[in-house]
Formats: sequence, structure tokens, C-alpha cells
Amino acid sequence: MKEYKIIKQTGTAIKSQQDFEDLINSYAKMRWKVVNCFTHRGIIKALIERKKEED
Repeated sequence: MKEYKIIKQTGTAIKSQQDFEDLINSYAKMRWKVVNCFTHRGIIKALIERKKEED
């Protein structure tokens, strides 16, 4: 089974683009994978997934 999460860019300045990239990389270290990126009302969002850990 997989689990999903939507993460979003905070702010709209150029620096926030680097912050968003850093956020994606931090999730990648936790085995999350970007499935899709999109823009909603000027904010970049990413749908990420990973295999759900079984209890």
C-alpha cells in the first residue's frame, strides 16, 4: 500500500524556490518520491508518495 501527501512552496520569492527544492530533498531522504508537480494560484505544489510502512 502507498501513502500520499501534498507539499507546497511557501512564499513566492526566488529564495522560496530554493527552499522548496530543499523541502523536496528532505522528503526524498525519507523515501518520498515526487509523482507530480503543479501550480495552484501561483504556488507550486507537489504530490509525493511512498510505500506505507506496515505496523
